Amino acid sequence: MIVTLRGHVAEIFLDFFILEVGGIGYRLRAHTGTLSALTVGVERRVYIHEHIREDADDLYAFLTMDELDFFEQLLSVSGVGPKVALAVCAAAPLESLRSRLAQGDADWLASLQGIGKKTAQKIVLELKGKLVEVGVVADTDRELIETLTNLGYTAYQAREAAKHIAPEQGSSSDRVRAALKLLSK
Repeated sequence: MIVTLRGHVAEIFLDFFILEVGGIGYRLRAHTGTLSALTVGVERRVYIHEHIREDADDLYAFLTMDELDFFEQLLSVSGVGPKVALAVCAAAPLESLRSRLAQGDADWLASLQGIGKKTAQKIVLELKGKLVEVGVVADTDRELIETLTNLGYTAYQAREAAKHIAPEQGSSSDRVRAALKLLSK
């Protein structure tokens, strides 16, 4: 399986670009944010998702591992294929997407081209709790966030509360109590 490619950007098209690596040109599908960050002739390293079907073998390129992880999480939702996942990735910056999904904003997702209301609800339902794991958070914050989500708070609420609780604020139970006090306001 291909994980990364490093090479020179040979050409950029509407929904893909060609990355030349050692004399071989790879056709890499990408969203508009990735494509706009590329320059022909410049060497780039990209993270790859290889999507193999009976009739095609497509490569999807992302500039960061976080973007690739998010894309692959979208693909884990039944009924979501690479085209829909790429459309979601193109809709907003990664942190904004995580925030919207953590808040359960299915209506916003349904407003994107190619995503129906049922698919949007399914994405929110299946990914809402998982998105906390994707972001860069300290282990103590991850534990606090997981505890708060198990208590019924949304991933977004838990993440916001964790931002205001210092890691050195005592034991895990002290941090949970402080977060609960903060969330009850």
